[in-house]
Amino acid sequence: MKRSRRWPLIAGGVVALLIVGFVAWRLLSRPAAPEEAPPPSALVTLAPVEAGPVSRTVQAYGVIAGSASATRTVSAPREVIVQDLLTAPGLIVAVGTPLIQVGDTPASGLAYRQAIDALAFAERDLARVQRLYDQHLAANDQLGAARKALADAQAAVAAQAAAGGGRKGQIIPSPIAGVVSQVVVQKGQQVAIGAPLLTVVAAGGFLAQFGVEPTQAAQLAVGQPVRIVSALDPKIVIQSRMSAVGRAVDPATRLIPAAAPAPGAGLALGAAVRGEITTATVQGLTVPAASVVYDENGAHVFVVRGGKAHQVAVTVGSEQGDQIMVSGQLSAKDHVAVSGAYQLEDGMAVRIAAAAAAGAGSAGK
Repeated sequence: MKRSRRWPLIAGGVVALLIVGFVAWRLLSRPAAPEEAPPPSALVTLAPVEAGPVSRTVQAYGVIAGSASATRTVSAPREVIVQDLLTAPGLIVAVGTPLIQVGDTPASGLAYRQAIDALAFAERDLARVQRLYDQHLAANDQLGAARKALADAQAAVAAQAAAGGGRKGQIIPSPIAGVVSQVVVQKGQQVAIGAPLLTVVAAGGFLAQFGVEPTQAAQLAVGQPVRIVSALDPKIVIQSRMSAVGRAVDPATRLIPAAAPAPGAGLALGAAVRGEITTATVQGLTVPAASVVYDENGAHVFVVRGGKAHQVAVTVGSEQGDQIMVSGQLSAKDHVAVSGAYQLEDGMAVRIAAAAAAGAGSAGK
């Protein structure tokens, strides 16, 4: 009887041990809890917010052209046929440089021969009347009329000669030193008297012709400073001042015309240019243009304080080279993210690139 009572106790103990062992095995076999992931961060470069005088500018686009006062049109001296073109648009010419070779048309050649024949007839007629007058067979008025007819014939021949009449191949030279801006005729073309053949712009007679948006034209005035920048090479810059501002919309471009002298040899005729016209100078803040982020809510920058990026909404103004004028909750003591700004979110941790960290000091720490 005693053995039968011990058996349940032993069985219960074994079961308890098995349960404890199973629980211990489950606890030991559970995977370790994953370590908490570090918060996301972005690598950025910083630039200071700068305070000082800022120029308000109007952007305009246009081309280099010749000013009206410096442009000379070479016209046909008589009705001619273009025999040869000795120059081309864009070529530099000196005074007297051959530009074009022309010859008589049948009509202009006939006019010259008629003038020569009329002169020979007037000379013979005057000699005849003079003999009659010496013999008292002609009156004074007859002699005067013959002399006048001769003078008229001589003037007609002189005019034909001055226009190049009678020359088989007349060379027309450049009247000024400058650049050939346009050739409007072709070889073999018959041209009427007084019709343009080509145009030459005097050296130093270039100007930038701009088109300005009508909403901005009211800010412009003659005499305002303007930077003329080549559209192909931003290193080519000419400092000038506005010489003309229109007040009527060009029907072709729907823009207001404006112009400024473009002296110097840096820009060629027809070159595309951008004009940065300074309309006023004010005190303000500027940041690198690359630091401004645009989205559906507008423009903003990320100010880095305490190692985190803080989004600040800004209103942008005119550009000053690589800088842009901004206004908002900023001060000249702040630093903004430049490279990497588009990766940031408000409150995100930042890592400052080594090149920027030295200049930014403790702004991002």
